[in-house]
Amino acid sequence: MSALGARPRRVAQRGGLRRALVLILGTVVWPGIAQFLAGARRLGAAVMVLWVAALTAALVMWFRFRPDRAQLIDWLTDPSVLQVARVTGLVLVVLWLLLFVDAWRLALVRSLNVWRLGVISVVNVTIVALVTSTAYLSWNTVSASKEVVEKVFTETKVESPLKGRYNILLLGADSGSDRFGLRPDSVNLVSIDADTGVPIMVSLPRNLQNVPFPEDSPMRTVYPYGFNCGSECLLNAVHTAAANRKDLYPRSKDPGLAATLDAVEGATGLEVNYYVLVNMKGFKSLVDAVGGITMDIKEPIAKFGKDDAWKQVYIQPGRRKLNGDEALWYGRSRVQSDDYTRMGRQKCLMQAMLKQLSPQQVVLNAGKIASSSAEMLSTNIPASELGAFGDLALKAKDKKIATLSVVPPEYSTVTPDFEQIRSDVAALVAKSERQQTRRPRATTSASPTTAPTTAAPTTEPTEKSPSAANNTDDLSATC
Repeated sequence: MSALGARPRRVAQRGGLRRALVLILGTVVWPGIAQFLAGARRLGAAVMVLWVAALTAALVMWFRFRPDRAQLIDWLTDPSVLQVARVTGLVLVVLWLLLFVDAWRLALVRSLNVWRLGVISVVNVTIVALVTSTAYLSWNTVSASKEVVEKVFTETKVESPLKGRYNILLLGADSGSDRFGLRPDSVNLVSIDADTGVPIMVSLPRNLQNVPFPEDSPMRTVYPYGFNCGSECLLNAVHTAAANRKDLYPRSKDPGLAATLDAVEGATGLEVNYYVLVNMKGFKSLVDAVGGITMDIKEPIAKFGKDDAWKQVYIQPGRRKLNGDEALWYGRSRVQSDDYTRMGRQKCLMQAMLKQLSPQQVVLNAGKIASSSAEMLSTNIPASELGAFGDLALKAKDKKIATLSVVPPEYSTVTPDFEQIRSDVAALVAKSERQQTRRPRATTSASPTTAPTTAAPTTEPTEKSPSAANNTDDLSATC
């Protein structure tokens, strides 16, 4: 009798374990099903119907409007949408967690022994922990996105693409107690095809002299023959020269920046749609926020300047993951180097960040990225255009970047031939547009893969100077 009595008890215990797992795991797939199966049919049915209605509405909206990638990015960067998403998500997660706790209560029946109770408890606690951590990560990401959009993308004026292209000026600026004003020492104009996202990059050295201003520029009334007031009148000094000239730029919040944009337009012949000003100290924080940037270091990079040469600390050659401080020195160091080699390194650094920043990194480090971005960036790109530019950035991620840099020996920085520079820029734009229409050559399986082909990537980069990135048809291959 004792054996016969034990068997029904074991069956009941096994059935109790299966029932408990169904109640808990069922709540993951179909919230409310635990309450419905356990007897609270009205509550369970109401929750189940609401869940199905919500999924159905989402599917109908998706297939009805079929938003493209740009529209999705617009929604994900709209502060009002983000605020609604935060509040709605928080309410849904709290209600879902309450259903899990109730399903756990319903699953705990007296017929379960200790180890089965332990299994059910571990499963439920694990699920609750996953839901809670995912909710926290989502809240943090949404809050960070909202903060960046509200602090950085405050402008409202929208610029249309010029001749089918967006021309965006990237300025790397450094200011400190030892210098007057802000000096944009890194000047790169990125021209992107508005349809395909194929980019080119035109770089101007900070020490470019005699920079002309367009005919409609207020600075042309002061410098009709270019910025030609001597060896101190370099491109990076335009900002300081016009910093207090509200008489020239009465509608501008930053006359020095407006004058710098005019100087770049005069030098390149390309009209600037938007600018992005990167503060170098904030850039350091951004690199740390994303966990570092991996670079191929071609030659030792000094981590000191003229005033602290006693340090003699270098970033050694090789493939290395740079932290924020190292990345900053990689992009700005000129000791035992020069402006033009530094310009090449800066291009490689931008290329590496474009390739290596993944959505996963952004999500996992959203809070840190938000704080560093607010410190690092200022721009006149309006929030309403973030969808379009986010889509362009994703298109450009895997495209070849052709570069042109106004550096010796091809160009003189003291007596530049600006007509030649503008002609070469126009030719680079035309070349990139022609290459977009070409079909890639078909590859065949007969093409051999030999030892020299595989050995080249390990030897060639170490022999190239970083300055090779200044003028190339493929920035990624050169870096």
